[in-house]
Amino acid sequence: MTEERRSYCRICAASCGIVVTVDGEQVVGVRGDPDHPGSAGYTCPKGRALGLFHHAPNRLDRPRLRGDDQPWDVVLDDLAAGLVDARHAHGPDAVGFYLATGFGFDSAAQVSSITWFGAQRSRSLYTAATVDNSPVLTAAELVTGLPFLNPVWDPDQPGLLLAFGTNPAVSHGYGTSMPDPITHLRRYRARGGVVWVLDPRRSETAAHADRHLAVRPGSDTSVLAWLCRELLAEGADASEVAERCDPADLVVLGDVLGPFTIERAAAASGIGVDELDQLFAAVRAHPGRLAVMCGTGLTMSRDGILAEWLRWVLLALSGSLDHEGGMRFNRGTVSRPTRPPATEPERLPGPSSRPDLRTVIGQYPCVAMVDEIEAGNLRALVVGGGNPLTAFPDPDRTRAALASLDVLAVVDVADNELTALATHVLPATGQLERADLTLAEAVAMRSALQYTAAVVPPVAERRPAWWIFSQLGRRMGTDLLAGVDPDVLTDDLFLSGVLGHAGLDPAEVAAKGPHGLEVAHRYDWVAEELLPDGRWRLAPAELVARLRSHDSVTTGGGGGGGGDGDGDGDGDGTGTGAGELLLTNRRDVRRLNSLDYAGAPTGRVDGPQARLHPTDAGARAVVDGQQVRITSAHGAVEAIVRVDDAISAGTVSVNHGRGGASNVAALTSRTVDVDPITGMPHASGVAVEVTAAPA
Repeated sequence: MTEERRSYCRICAASCGIVVTVDGEQVVGVRGDPDHPGSAGYTCPKGRALGLFHHAPNRLDRPRLRGDDQPWDVVLDDLAAGLVDARHAHGPDAVGFYLATGFGFDSAAQVSSITWFGAQRSRSLYTAATVDNSPVLTAAELVTGLPFLNPVWDPDQPGLLLAFGTNPAVSHGYGTSMPDPITHLRRYRARGGVVWVLDPRRSETAAHADRHLAVRPGSDTSVLAWLCRELLAEGADASEVAERCDPADLVVLGDVLGPFTIERAAAASGIGVDELDQLFAAVRAHPGRLAVMCGTGLTMSRDGILAEWLRWVLLALSGSLDHEGGMRFNRGTVSRPTRPPATEPERLPGPSSRPDLRTVIGQYPCVAMVDEIEAGNLRALVVGGGNPLTAFPDPDRTRAALASLDVLAVVDVADNELTALATHVLPATGQLERADLTLAEAVAMRSALQYTAAVVPPVAERRPAWWIFSQLGRRMGTDLLAGVDPDVLTDDLFLSGVLGHAGLDPAEVAAKGPHGLEVAHRYDWVAEELLPDGRWRLAPAELVARLRSHDSVTTGGGGGGGGDGDGDGDGDGTGTGAGELLLTNRRDVRRLNSLDYAGAPTGRVDGPQARLHPTDAGARAVVDGQQVRITSAHGAVEAIVRVDDAISAGTVSVNHGRGGASNVAALTSRTVDVDPITGMPHASGVAVEVTAAPA
């Protein structure tokens, strides 16, 4: 007999409510929950495919030791011994941990794995943040002192929304995570809100905007700098400038922004002066009611850190930060922010094998991992919910380095090319098999703490990630559970401890369930409670110095693309002959990075598409559906051409997250064009050539 059970989706931070139909332990259907106060019945194709994913043949069922199924005790004992041996022989930094997106929405996995790693006293922490998100966190830290302080768009407060290089219609937002994004865009405009999209591609979001400016990639910084320059000269919010901005910072900004004239912005972006004038007029017409979104099309580009910083400057000067009508900050519940030190954050040196790098929010940049392994410094690695082979530059060298480790332990839900390399494979429960909480409170459009019980019991020998790390810690001399046996603990009891630590009543949270415990929106609290001296730090010295040396005309790679949605790709915009193009990556609506929710979750090679403008396809004598080879200075991949006049000339946009010969990470480098401030590899705007593939 079938039964319906409510839960919420944990593929991304939108946290849409779902209704799961089960027949015994079989998941037979997933649909949107019409009564959910945030998503109101909406869910995306990935969410609707959760049942298929749950029963996929490549789900991990049993722990493995060097390729063979073994009992949990055998695998955990051997793993603990290997990690302890590495630590004793080579020091604590020889043991590393990579925390990726798969743990991003598993609250117990986050808490337990970071607690376990903290007990190792190792500096070798890596996360997916330095693959795609480091500019966002670094800019926030430099401006506010808090890397996770994040302005959120409120579609119920109509004003002006500027979307730079982001496609929330597909990605469900970046910085503001939203269910049913197209409905929110429509309602925003119906209430009087105005939407401008600046993106080289006529994206799905652009189709629901009032205006679309097809800017050249690499020009976002020049356009943002010009907007800030004009607003600072005339139109800045007098109260905000007087009360929350340092006069010395404003002097520095006036000086560094001075050269960014409208003529410079027009030359860089390819947008006419008249249209740029209209853009600034729209900004001026919405004082205190401005929202600015930037996506991974910017963060993965050469100047992502500058664009993210100037976004903060523009919002502050317009009086649109932490004021009703502008962008708000969620106070949160479990992860509520506290006031940082008054001094600028300390940046520690990177690992010894990469003296050119620095730490980013307390972690080593991912581009350093291979060098650390090759230098013999990193001997054992635990990977939680991710696949460096499809995420890191230079996948062939990454593969060889990972295969050389004494210990490579993978905690995940599905088999992939990484688990095939691993010495230890530890199968974790999937989202339908575990209880959970929403912890991505800083980016949620709806401020609520959601809870779900497990929908179905775990299959085979899958175990919760918190159980895995608790058992591993006990074997290594660390008790994560204060004397409690992990075998007698449940998901709910573990999460009760997390809630109790935050001063919350677990019973109250559980009673609200997937619909969530609502947290009231507040404004005008950040400056008083969090900002050092109550002011934004609008002129961080290293960002000012970087902007002074910025070349608006020749810098490549910028807005759009980068994986923030299906087709927010961009390029050089030149469209001149059959020479180089600029690469951008994009996300597929049915996948999250290497996980395919509509099919086998294996990062399989399934025909990624290289989208080309008709002019560029014709210049290269390639046609729609043809196999092509895409080559950069660092490697090559193959893809199927899709001729698309929505893509700017001079651009090739390719799906990311594939493995094998279709892995766009092969086109990037871990040493060339690595941002010195954020540690991010340059992955959007990489110069490439496209040619017909050999038969």
